[in-house]
Amino acid sequence: MKQNVAQKLIEQHLVSGTMEPGNEIGLSIDQTLTQDATGTMVMLELEAMGLDQAKTEVSAQYVDHNLIQEDFRNADDHLFLRSAARRFGIHYSRLVMVSVTRYICND
Repeated sequence: MKQNVAQKLIEQHLVSGTMEPGNEIGLSIDQTLTQDATGTMVMLELEAMGLDQAKTEVSAQYVDHNLIQEDFRNADDHLFLRSAARRFGIHYSRLVMVSVTRYICND
């Protein structure tokens, strides 16, 4: 039976459980992508967990929301994201010049 993209990704990253609907599974995560609206919380959680480095093969943080505001809060968030990305070894992009998703799946 031919698999869709989601099924291929799950099969390639399955570390526990079986690929049957309703069953709990465990997946290995090799790539992450965060953006400025959610990245701040992610970086704070990485700090809280005491991690020195992201555990993924590739992680990227991009910033493209709320670039113009009446106060300093978004600019401060963006500075924090840049420094946190550097600290955790995460690629940082202030402009959306990254391909958001790209999967190469073998048929």
